[in-house]
Amino acid sequence: MRVRVHASIANFGPGFDVFGVGVGAPYDELTFRESDEWEVRVNGFSVPSDGRNVAVVSAKALASLVGEELALKLELRKGVPPAGGLGSSGASSLAGALAAARTLGVEDERLILRAAMEGERHAAGSAHADNVVPAYYGDFTLITSTAPLQVMRVPVDFDVVIVLPHLKIPTRKAREVLPGSVPLDTAVRAISLASSLVLALREGDLPAVGRLLDDPVALPYRKRLMPWYDRVREAALEAGAYGLSVSGSGPAVFALGEDPEDIGEAVVGAFAEMGVASDVYVTRAGVGAVW
Repeated sequence: MRVRVHASIANFGPGFDVFGVGVGAPYDELTFRESDEWEVRVNGFSVPSDGRNVAVVSAKALASLVGEELALKLELRKGVPPAGGLGSSGASSLAGALAAARTLGVEDERLILRAAMEGERHAAGSAHADNVVPAYYGDFTLITSTAPLQVMRVPVDFDVVIVLPHLKIPTRKAREVLPGSVPLDTAVRAISLASSLVLALREGDLPAVGRLLDDPVALPYRKRLMPWYDRVREAALEAGAYGLSVSGSGPAVFALGEDPEDIGEAVVGAFAEMGVASDVYVTRAGVGAVW
């Protein structure tokens, strides 16, 4: 049996730890079957090939949640680059949870997502849901609560360009630079942007969505880890982007615009001028897991 889980853009502009959207590329693919003992093989990007692999962690978590015994032989084609800001650990965590769900006949979405969040806890130290939830549904998602998990969704279908520089920003490090609190005017600005962004997405107003992608909460602090950000954003806007922001905790960036290929080329060129190679994905937003 096989499941496919695509990358996701967490935070999506001003929605820190709340907003996310599933995208079509890149993706992880997990082939699995029942076995007498746990086994995992990995192809593609390098991640653990033992019990530390988050696909194993989340699969075991689901079995524990439903009180079942389970062992799987897993083969993971790892296509979502680790530490890139595209939900790499979330993709593998959700893939493992879905593999266990399919094997055990579990259809409860909340249980599946809870198990996937345990994989995220193992990877990043906290059971966050802003990658596994949009990766599962594909829609633009808003997480209103994690305990219990409560999600609101806005169906979306638009082109997005993602550029991933050959740099790494571990999620733990990106969270460490954040303050424990923000000024009141920053919070008000974030609320204004976030609420307006949701309305623009519901109305399908992509130029407005692009203008509303600013992140006043996390980005000012995370830019210390991304000294190149202002330059690549400028390049994207000059190429016709409606807006550009950081995907997850970075370093991947994403942009919306009339011609995503031209925008991607401009951003890749800006990185190249700074001596940084990068990969570009022109894909669709609104793509969920296949299982």
